[in-house]
Amino acid sequence: MFGDPNEVRKAEQDLDNLRIKESGHVYLYIAEFRRLMSRIVGWGERDYIHVYMRGLASRLLDQLASHPETFDTLQELMDFTPELDTRYHKRQKEKGRNQ
Repeated sequence: MFGDPNEVRKAEQDLDNLRIKESGHVYLYIAEFRRLMSRIVGWGERDYIHVYMRGLASRLLDQLASHPETFDTLQELMDFTPELDTRYHKRQKEKGRNQ
């Protein structure tokens, strides 16, 4: 095992508690997720996917649930969620202009 075990444990806890706010941007979440992930050893792909999904805002989870695609890798999921996030924020701006 590499690195300070306490540092690894702290990174695991921080990653486990990482959440994106409902109005937040997924790019910031992904950047922090990657930073913490780089300090963790011994996790598998499914572990990372599970924790990544758990940290997403419900608005993104709702969109993912209605999408027919499945994601075999964390990278596929990280590549796709910004598209959903962009659509959401674009729609929020449109709603604001129409009020």
